[in-house]
Amino acid sequence: MARMPTQRMAILLSLICLIGAAHAASPTSDEQHFVATLQLGTSAHVRYLDANGRLLQYTAFAQALHQRRSYSLTRDTQTETAVLRLRPAGAHAGEPGRFAFGRGDAFPPFELPSLQGGVERLGNFQGRYTLISFFFADCAPCNAEVPTLNAYAGAHNDMNFVAITFDDAATARGFVSSRGLSWNVLYHGQALTDTLGVSIYPTLMLIDPSGHVAGAAVGMTMGDDPAKRLADLDRWIAQWKHASPAAVP
Repeated sequence: MARMPTQRMAILLSLICLIGAAHAASPTSDEQHFVATLQLGTSAHVRYLDANGRLLQYTAFAQALHQRRSYSLTRDTQTETAVLRLRPAGAHAGEPGRFAFGRGDAFPPFELPSLQGGVERLGNFQGRYTLISFFFADCAPCNAEVPTLNAYAGAHNDMNFVAITFDDAATARGFVSSRGLSWNVLYHGQALTDTLGVSIYPTLMLIDPSGHVAGAAVGMTMGDDPAKRLADLDRWIAQWKHASPAAVP
């Protein structure tokens, strides 16, 4: 029996590997159909996460959907990106898994309405550090932290400041009016908080200029003295900036 020349066999094996890799990297027709329902456009880039925030392949995500698991979805139709995260078994909106985004992780895409008008997206804040405060109107600690947040923002005009709530516009506007929060406030943020795993309030997250997480304080606790609160916040932010990877200018 004739043997294939070694060089030719090596080339053939290389082609088979390349074809196999291309096939594995290409989305299946089932995934293409699913992504089409998200209305992201023809160049959609979607990340799938399990209930603990770990990356999943689409096949595993689809299997969970067949088991009647629900998921959160946060997206940016302008950049055609989305992150989908499975909720814990039996959970519904507002019942997220554990907080899962740490230093170096890409912050999920979002497009949320602002009390200042229009829609804000993650890309709008890139190029500078962005401090995000997650709050809701009936959260007593969130109310107590407003003077500290205002004071910090007033002393750092080289940063972006955004407060995000799952409340509706009227409730968020009432909070801003009664508490005097000076930050840009985005509302209807339940899908984003579920995707991140925010379940304890207030929570702070610092995003670096490239859109990655630099640090977070979940259920932040600061001293009772106003000066001590501001010093605590200033120390946290300085530590997060120092520890974060080199940022994109």
